[in-house]
Amino acid sequence: MKISREAFNFNKELLFGELGSLIGIQLVVFLSWLFHFNRSIIPHLVVAGALVSGTLCWLLARIYDKSRKEKYSGKSFFNDMKYFVPASVFLTYAFYYPSLYFISKYFIAHYRFLESAAVFSEIIAFSLFMLGINLYRYILIKKFKKTL
Repeated sequence: MKISREAFNFNKELLFGELGSLIGIQLVVFLSWLFHFNRSIIPHLVVAGALVSGTLCWLLARIYDKSRKEKYSGKSFFNDMKYFVPASVFLTYAFYYPSLYFISKYFIAHYRFLESAAVFSEIIAFSLFMLGINLYRYILIKKFKKTL
């Protein structure tokens, strides 16, 4: 199966966002260990750390990638975002963050390994998100002739 350059770049940007999420999550885990946070609030903090750092890293990767190969104006950016943001927000809040929260909570409660719990839950949640967002992107391309 041949992957187009646009699909590769789209997924690369998402992976950079995910790397940002992993950094944010590990920072939260480190801070929770350092300051002895209650285990019941750690899953909430994991979600917050992933949200802030992942969004920032994805935005930086998106703007850098698009402006590197073409003139990328604010209009182009907002035109892309009007297709990407609704699907991304839906998938994020319907699948990604709930799975991140419940999987990390499960691992913390049953296995007590904080560092690995955050990473494993992040990998599982991001896999679900990538599957959904690429399916959405495929539908946009085939049905509406719109690329992201």
